[in-house]
Amino acid sequence: MSKKKSIDTGDAGKGTTELPDDANTEELEERALSVFNSERNEDLTALVFCLATTFIVLLFTKWLV
Repeated sequence: MSKKKSIDTGDAGKGTTELPDDANTEELEERALSVFNSERNEDLTALVFCLATTFIVLLFTKWLV
């Protein structure tokens, strides 16, 4: 029987996760951080598109009036 570590994942993870003792936790941390980083990039891209669209709509609205 292999030993397992129990990790509290907080509210976002809905409880705890059990990992084998020989699990590479550094690799798991890097993967988790890369997910958060990519979500941040997606959020920034969406923000830029929203701001650009708003600017274009306001620009054409002013020209049409």
